[in-house]
Amino acid sequence: MEWNKGDILYGRKGSDAIHPIVFLDGHDDSYFVGAMITSAPQYADNIPMLEEHFVQNDPGRNPYEVRFKNSHLVEARLLKRLEWRPFRKVGELTPSGVAFVEAKTHEQYPIVWEEYLLNTSTQSRQREN
Repeated sequence: MEWNKGDILYGRKGSDAIHPIVFLDGHDDSYFVGAMITSAPQYADNIPMLEEHFVQNDPGRNPYEVRFKNSHLVEARLLKRLEWRPFRKVGELTPSGVAFVEAKTHEQYPIVWEEYLLNTSTQSRQREN
């Protein structure tokens, strides 16, 4: 893969990749394993992140596009589609940020976003009953 663990990516315009994606690992010819960062704290499964989880500037000392800003981790290992190429690197996690993401998602089997939504809506309905 052309990215490093902890790189924060955006997919090409017009793709379904509208949230920042943290690259975690390769998977196959169609997907890589990633995590999603959002600023939506209203979902109970989203985990608050810390400013120290984010590298602030690129090697040229320019501020990264994605830095800490009320950032939350979606508690899932997600299969991200390679068809969303080209990806742009827009940020990077610090070693403690990578460790945080891995600690919060390591027990989960990678799934596509649609399956995650189905699982979480099923769990929500079960809690209501």
